[in-house]
Amino acid sequence: MSGVADVSVPGSTGAVSDTRDCIATFYTAYRSRDLELLNAILDDRIEWFLAGPADHFDFYGARHGKDEVIEVITRIIPCYFHITDFEFDQVIVEGDCVAARGRIRARQRDTGRSIRYGFAHFLQFERGKLVALRGVGDTFDAAEQVVGHPIDISRAMECVSLMPEDDFSAV
Repeated sequence: MSGVADVSVPGSTGAVSDTRDCIATFYTAYRSRDLELLNAILDDRIEWFLAGPADHFDFYGARHGKDEVIEVITRIIPCYFHITDFEFDQVIVEGDCVAARGRIRARQRDTGRSIRYGFAHFLQFERGKLVALRGVGDTFDAAEQVVGHPIDISRAMECVSLMPEDDFSAV
């Protein structure tokens, strides 16, 4: 699947169809940073968490409430990336709960470099509003693309004792 339009399934009825409409609206709003759509789809009390290296990218971590989530989508993430698309490999809908897996396509703001990395999102909707999102991304893959080369993780780690040398005599 590619793009948010592929989230909808023709012929679906009932809650699943409604939830799929919500998913499509949410990802459209996320990708386009459309304030009107974000206000329409996000619940006032939304709980948002993106797992990742928050020390390096301040869009990772927890956000609480619509204002904080809108800020991360419309102001903080664009400081690093312009998200151009969400490509979905799999979307599982069970009632108001959704698991989505795929790849994010983005353009790095500082370099203009295109990046594409994997993600998994777990979403919960209530009454047509997004109330919770938990997300994980392939941050190692993204980091390699941001720096523009593979990151060498093969270097030998120095063995560091957990106890001072003079404490070994007591063992």
